Amino acid sequence: MRGFQTREGRFAFREVVILALAALASFLFLNHANLSLTGPFTLSKAPLEAYFLATTVMYLFLRLVAITMEMRAPRAHAELVRCPECGQWIDDPGAAGREAHHRIETTSKPSEKTILSTVALRKAVDAARVAREASQAAPNAELPAVRDLENVPNADLLARFDDPDLLERLRHSPNPPRDPRLKR
Repeated sequence: MRGFQTREGRFAFREVVILALAALASFLFLNHANLSLTGPFTLSKAPLEAYFLATTVMYLFLRLVAITMEMRAPRAHAELVRCPECGQWIDDPGAAGREAHHRIETTSKPSEKTILSTVALRKAVDAARVAREASQAAPNAELPAVRDLENVPNADLLARFDDPDLLERLRHSPNPPRDPRLKR
């Protein structure tokens, strides 16, 4: 019984059982006169190919029945409606349900000031990365090399921004930046 604990073992066992049922059904189909019990048991004079054909047809029929039984109807959301604002499902599509849904506090949209500060921070981080790549590609003796972006003093960052040759060194370095804003 341990051989049937794997998925492949169960699949093989199920197919053998269905094939055996198909063979039994084809035998009974071709010898159905014996089921009436009116006379002695005699096999039909059908050739072996008839048994194979009937077994194949019965096997396909049983597999079709098994596949049909395994199919499930899709779930229907009969009473659920999506909120047009947030996209969540609303249990009660009536006015009271929608009102209850709108009473639930959702995350507020960020203000213009918050968006601007986030964009400015992102640009500063990108500029620091560009400066670090430039200092590694062509170090300047006057400015200290930037190694750790998290602990860079503000004066060093401002000095990097004021460096007039930074962009040229970046463009013509062996590893030019892949930033589309910096064109050759």
